[in-house]
Amino acid sequence: MRKYPAEIMLGIRRSYVKTRMKFTLTRWCFVFFIFLNHPTPVLPSTANDSLPPGLESEPFLYVVGRRKMMDAQLKCYNRMQQLPPYQGQGPFCNRTWDGWLCWDDTPAGVVTQQHCPDYFPDFDPIEKVTKYCDENGFWYKHPENNKTWSNYSMCNAFTPDKVKNAYVLYYLAIVGHSVSILTLAASLGIFMFYKNLGCQRVTLHKHMFLTYILNSMIIIIHLVEVVPNGELVRRDPLSCKVLHFFHQYMMACNYFWMLCEGIYLHTMIVVAMFTEEQHLRWYYLLGWGFPLVPTTIHAVSRALYFNDNCWLSVETYLLYIIHGPVMAALVVNFFFLLNIVRVLVKKMRETQEADPHMYLKAVRATLILVPLLGIQFVVFPWRPSNKILGKIYDYLMHSLIHFQGFFVAVIYCFYNNEVQTTVKRHWAQIKFQWEQRRESRNPRRPNFHAAAAAAAAAEAEAGDIPIYICHQEPRNIEPAIILGEEGAEVIPMEIIEQESCA
Repeated sequence: MRKYPAEIMLGIRRSYVKTRMKFTLTRWCFVFFIFLNHPTPVLPSTANDSLPPGLESEPFLYVVGRRKMMDAQLKCYNRMQQLPPYQGQGPFCNRTWDGWLCWDDTPAGVVTQQHCPDYFPDFDPIEKVTKYCDENGFWYKHPENNKTWSNYSMCNAFTPDKVKNAYVLYYLAIVGHSVSILTLAASLGIFMFYKNLGCQRVTLHKHMFLTYILNSMIIIIHLVEVVPNGELVRRDPLSCKVLHFFHQYMMACNYFWMLCEGIYLHTMIVVAMFTEEQHLRWYYLLGWGFPLVPTTIHAVSRALYFNDNCWLSVETYLLYIIHGPVMAALVVNFFFLLNIVRVLVKKMRETQEADPHMYLKAVRATLILVPLLGIQFVVFPWRPSNKILGKIYDYLMHSLIHFQGFFVAVIYCFYNNEVQTTVKRHWAQIKFQWEQRRESRNPRRPNFHAAAAAAAAAEAEAGDIPIYICHQEPRNIEPAIILGEEGAEVIPMEIIEQESCA
């Protein structure tokens, strides 16, 4: 070896001094960007952890980076001792630890490279570090200080652009979830206020809307209170992990209510024999009860085996306890969607003549169901490695994720024909009552708007014109016998087209 431990430790200390910087909101936004794509891992904390004096006052991510660097150094020394001697011919550069990364034996005249370390928030692990072994078998030395040198310049070369993207994605998340909360709350209010819109499918919509609202509220709290607060993450309070628990639970509930929507649609459209009333208690159990099982198991396992700060790390297989069932639900919904579209196209062929717009209608029906069932996560599972395509993927997927509640509320409430008709009739009644009161105050004044309002109100109050958001009048006129259950509904094959208000 051409370096001694004392020199190595001196190089490490100098590296720490050079890279120490002041944390600002800009850097935390960049951290958020990394968290969305390659979240910053946090080492597990145990009761025997002891930090050197002065580390408690450093920014949290630099404490994490220092720990990871020390761990990488230990692994490097173990690796250098376990690897066999160099077997090649001719001069070569010895294996070494340069203070940040471990380098193996390299033939002379070769430029070796590896990915940048993730010790620092402004380093991009996707970029590459290079180190040159000259023709004489010596590592390249920088001409200014005549010391061996590795080229880390690319690790933070694009930091300004990534900070800008991080700002955009950070505020995109906050705005998207805020808009989703407002639109979903309005949709939920409409479904709860107008009792004539009630049916089993609307009941499922209301529960799924509620999971969107609660999940978006927790995400906003996490983005505002946890992500930019390194001191909070360093202290690792219990409330931080409780917030993470509820975040994971509501996320799982959200996806499993999507699965409930998929099961219900598939049952009513494809399985024609189940046109009678369904027991919603099984949907409640699947949507609200089942997610407690993987979420609780994950929380207990995390506390016992990977108790990192605020449970932010993603470098643990324990996350599959939650993500595994979620991905299974999405895959099941994907097959439900394919089968629904297959049956839809088959029915259209049987009931209609050759229509050039038939397949366009099927595609439109498919796109309408995508945000309801969360299929976009199955269709676009991987981020492209190309920078431009990767940037497009980031903006597209984050827009779909953060505005998904907004899309669902608009498609399945505001653009629904039955909802629009119900609201218009209610507005006509209010307008007619207002015109009547206005006319009673001034009886001599002719009011031409009253006649139009009266006609609209008369049409609205015609009791023989019911509103069925369930798409078809129930076969059984008698109300449901079971307490707490909604009336049965029969959904014809035109259900998806009627949802789109097109």
